[in-house]
Amino acid sequence: MNYGHAQNGNPNGAPATGQSPTSVAPNALAQPYVPQQAAAARPAPTAPPPPRVTQAGANGGPAMPARIGAPYSVPPGTSGDGNDFVARLSERLGGRNVFKRLLITTLLFFTLFLVMAVWVFINDLNRTKAEDIRLFETALTSQATSVARALDSEIEWVDSALALNANAQQIVNFTARSRRIVGAALIDANGVVRAETPGAGQQLARLDRRNFPQGGVTIDSLINDKGTATPVITRKSGDMYLVAALAPGTLIGNRVGTLSVVEDSGRVIDGPSEIASQGTQTFYRISANQLADVTRGTVSSTVVSRMRNDEKVWFGAVHIPNSNLSVMDVRPRLKDPSIIQNLFLFGVLFLGAAWLIWMLMNQLLKQIDAVRQQDADEEVSRQRYRAAVDGSNGGIWEIDLTRNTAYLSRSLAKTMGLGETECVLPLPQFLALFSVSHRDQFYSALKRSNVNGAFEIELAAANLPIFLSCRGRPTYRDDQTKLVIGMALDITEARGAQARLQAAEVRLFDALRSMNDSFVIWDQMDRLVLWNSKFEEFFGFLPGQLQQGMQYVMVEYHAQQSMAQTQQLDDGTGSEIQLHDGRWVRYLETNTVDGGRVSIGTEITAIRTRENQLQVNQDALEKTINVLRKSQIRIVELAENYEQEKIRAEEANQSKSEFLANMSHELRTPLNAINGFSDIMKKEMFGPLGDPRYKEYVNDILFSGQHLLSLINDILDMSKIEAGKMTLNTEPMIMSDMIGQVIRIVRGRADENRLKLIYEGNQTPEIDADPRAVKQILLNLTTNAIKFTPEGGVVTLSVEPKSAGLIVRVSDTGIGISSEDISRLAQPFEQIDSQHSRQHEGTGLGLALSKSLVELHGGNFNISSIVGEGTTVTFTLPSYVQKKAPQPDANEVGSEISRLAQDIAEVLQASGGQMPGGAPVAPPHVKPAPPPMPLHRNTAA
Repeated sequence: MNYGHAQNGNPNGAPATGQSPTSVAPNALAQPYVPQQAAAARPAPTAPPPPRVTQAGANGGPAMPARIGAPYSVPPGTSGDGNDFVARLSERLGGRNVFKRLLITTLLFFTLFLVMAVWVFINDLNRTKAEDIRLFETALTSQATSVARALDSEIEWVDSALALNANAQQIVNFTARSRRIVGAALIDANGVVRAETPGAGQQLARLDRRNFPQGGVTIDSLINDKGTATPVITRKSGDMYLVAALAPGTLIGNRVGTLSVVEDSGRVIDGPSEIASQGTQTFYRISANQLADVTRGTVSSTVVSRMRNDEKVWFGAVHIPNSNLSVMDVRPRLKDPSIIQNLFLFGVLFLGAAWLIWMLMNQLLKQIDAVRQQDADEEVSRQRYRAAVDGSNGGIWEIDLTRNTAYLSRSLAKTMGLGETECVLPLPQFLALFSVSHRDQFYSALKRSNVNGAFEIELAAANLPIFLSCRGRPTYRDDQTKLVIGMALDITEARGAQARLQAAEVRLFDALRSMNDSFVIWDQMDRLVLWNSKFEEFFGFLPGQLQQGMQYVMVEYHAQQSMAQTQQLDDGTGSEIQLHDGRWVRYLETNTVDGGRVSIGTEITAIRTRENQLQVNQDALEKTINVLRKSQIRIVELAENYEQEKIRAEEANQSKSEFLANMSHELRTPLNAINGFSDIMKKEMFGPLGDPRYKEYVNDILFSGQHLLSLINDILDMSKIEAGKMTLNTEPMIMSDMIGQVIRIVRGRADENRLKLIYEGNQTPEIDADPRAVKQILLNLTTNAIKFTPEGGVVTLSVEPKSAGLIVRVSDTGIGISSEDISRLAQPFEQIDSQHSRQHEGTGLGLALSKSLVELHGGNFNISSIVGEGTTVTFTLPSYVQKKAPQPDANEVGSEISRLAQDIAEVLQASGGQMPGGAPVAPPHVKPAPPPMPLHRNTAA
C-alpha cells in the first residue's frame, strides 16, 4: 500500500497540473498517519483545495513570510559615511576639540614609540655587525695559527730527513713516513729525480724552482684536473731539492666548505676542489687589486662585506706570519636573534598599546550602540542560520504530531527532489518520501520520542539513491502542541566511505595475518587491540587464548614462558629474544599518536647465526695472526741463514767453474791426441798394423775417445748455459739442408737397428740461427729416437714453416715415455729408470741440452709421448734470434724471503698491529738479498 496518495490519482504524491508544489489538502492536515497494516482497508482521502503557502518560523513559532532573499540593511544609528562616523564619535566624546586632542596624543605616543624602536634596532645592527667581524676574525686567526703550526711541523720533519747521514732513497723514505706526507722526491738543480716515492717524482719535478732562496723553503701546490689541491713543501739543501707533497686537507683539516690557504699570487695551496678549479678571485668574488691588498697589504687581517651568489657574506683573510700565504674564508651574515626578539617585543608593545586604546574606544562605543547593535546582530544571526541550513547537504524538518504535518526547510526539500523552497506536507506524504522498509521504523521512533527522548535513525529515500541520517528530539509549543524537531543530513558519501573503510580494514587484517613478522597493537591503557597469528606462533599462544582487552602484563607473563633469554638493544628501542626452540626474534615497540603502542617482532635467527660464525672466524683469524707472528720471526732467521749459505754456495760454484775450466783443458789435450793417433792407426796411413785384432781395438779406442770428448763438450755446454755464458753465433741457414746432413750422419746407425729414417718436408725458408747448436739439437733428438726405437720402427723428421719461424718435429715409434717421467726428462743427468733404458749408454744430458739450446734461440720445446706407441719432440725456432738483455733474477730466494717477511709485517699491522701482550708489532728489518754473484769460468779449453 502507498502512503499518502496524492489527488487526481498521482502515485508519487506530486501535485496535479496547475497546483503549487507546496499545496496540501485541508483535510490532510488533520488526518492522522495510519500504519501499513491498517491502511489497506481504508480508502484514500479526496483532495481538498490547496491552502496558502506559509513558512514556519525557525524556532518552531508562528509562520512568517519568507525573507531569505532580502538584502542586508544597515542597523539603525549607523552609516557607511566616514564623516558621519567622526561626527558621531566626536559627539559621544564631548565635542570635536576633545576628539582632536585625543587623536594628537595618540599619534604623538605612537611616533615616539616608533622612533625609540628604530633607534634600538639600528644600535643592535651595529653591535651585531661588530661582533660578527670580531668572531670571524678570531676564527680565521686561529685557523692561520693552526696552518702555521702544521707547516712548521712538516718543515721540521723535512729538515730532520735532510740531517740524516743516509743516501737519497733513505732520505726520501724517511720523509714519506710522516702521516701527512703522501709523496716525496729528491731532485737536483737540473730537474733530475734522484730518489722518489712510487709515482711522485715526475709530478713533483714539474714545480718551478727558479729564483729559489738559498737554504730556504717554498710552499707550493699541485692542482689536478678535478681541482684537488695538494700542498707541496720544497726545501733546498746545497744543489738538491727535497720536495714533499702533503695530503689534501692537511692544512685546513676539512676539504668541504669555503676555507682555503692561498698564496699571495692567488694560487690555492690547500682547500676544497671548487676553489682550486674556479680560482680564488672567481670563487670569492674579488678583483685582482682586492686580492693584492688582502695578501700583500700591511694589515695582518681583513674582514669585509661582499655579495656572493646574491647573498651578503663576510669575506675574511688573515696573513700567516713569516710566509706569503693567507687563510681566506667566507661566512654568511647571520641575523642576530636578539634583534628579532626586540622587534617582536616592540611589536607586542605596539600592538598591546593599540589594542588597549582600541578596547577603551570600543567600550565607549559599545556602551552607546548596545541597543541598536543588538537588533543588527539578531538579523545577521538569522541570515547566517538560513545560509547554513540552506547550504548544508540536508536540512531541518519539523513534525507536528497534533496536526499530522511535516515542515521541510528549503535545502532539505531540494535534497528530497521537491524543489528549492520551504514546504509543509501531510505526514503520510512526508513518510512516503522514504523507502518502504524504513517508514514504519521512522514513524515508530516519532511516536515513542515523548517516552524515549532524542533519537537518531538512518533512512533511505524512496525514489532517490541517497541515504539520510535523521536526528530528532521532542518538544512543546506554547499552545501545548507536540512537536519533533530534527535535522536530516545526506550521508550517502559517508556510507560509501564507511564501506570502503571496512573493505580496507579487511585487507589490512588479511595483510597482517600473512606477515612473516609478529604484529601487535596496544591502546593507551595497555590493553590488547589487534594481533596476528605470527605473534601467537612465536610466543606459544593457542588459537583463541588471546582476547581483545587483555592487559599487557598478562600477555607478557604468558609470553615469557616461551623465552629462553632477552637482550636489550643499545638504542633502547626494543630487545632481542631467544625462544626455547632456538629461534631469535627482534622485538621493537613504537608509541602511537593516541598514546598506544605498536609491537613488531622480526625473526633474526639467520642474522644471529652469521654473527656467531663471524665471531668464530675472528677467533680463527687471531690464531692465524699469532702463527704469522711466529713465522715472521722464523723467516727472519731463515733469511739470515740463507745469506750465509748463499755466500758459501757461490764460492763453491765459482770453484766448480774454475775446476771444470781446468779439467776441460787437461782432458781435451790427451783425448785429442788419443783420437788423432787412433784415427791414423785406423786408416793405416804408415802401413798395416798386422794382427786384425789391432784394427778392432783401434776402432774401439777411437769410438770411446770421441764419445768421451762428446760427453765433456756436453757437460761444458750445459755449465755455460746454466751460468748464462753461452753465446750463439747466428748466421743464415736452411733447415732442410741441416736435416739432410744429420740424416747422413745417423743413417748408418739407423740401418744397423733396421729402422726407417724418413724426412717429411720440402725446401724450407732461410732462418737466422747458430748452425752448430741446431745441428747438435737435431743429432741429440734423432739419436735418442733411434736408440729407444726397436727393430722395424720408424723415425720421422718433419718441418712446418710458419710466418714467425719453423716448427720441427722428431717422431718415433719406440717404447714411449709415461706422463710422470716427461716433466723430469728435460733436467740435466735425468734418465728413465727402467730395465730397457739401462741397456743403452748415455749421461742424460741430450734432452736437457737440446731444450736449453732451443730456449736460447727464443723457441719452445715440448715432449708428447704414449707408452708403447712412441714419442714426438716438437720445438720451434724463430726467424730471427732476439738478443735479450741480462736481467736480474726476480725469483731470488733471498728476495722472496725478504718480501714474505715484509708481507707478514703488513698483515700484522693491518690486523691491529698489537702483540698478544699489548705491545705494538714493529716491521722486521730484513736486509734484502744481494744480487747473485757472477760465475767466472775459464772456457779456453
